[in-house]
Amino acid sequence: MTEYVVTEDENSPPGGYGIAAFIGKAPVKNIPGVFVSRADAEAAADLLNGLGVELCHMEDIIEDYLTDFSL
Repeated sequence: MTEYVVTEDENSPPGGYGIAAFIGKAPVKNIPGVFVSRADAEAAADLLNGLGVELCHMEDIIEDYLTDFSL
């Protein structure tokens, strides 16, 4: 099962939060610096985890969250 966690990109401007995907303990995908707010990054990660989103849909869900949801 894929687990999604919030990451903070130290190379991005302040507030650069992303989401990384793990299968077991191995990182398999990372999308850094797409959220300005940690709260929004956590909400998106909770959504991905709560819905049990497959890895191949991770980017689509994040894009929808950023463009279609009211933040």
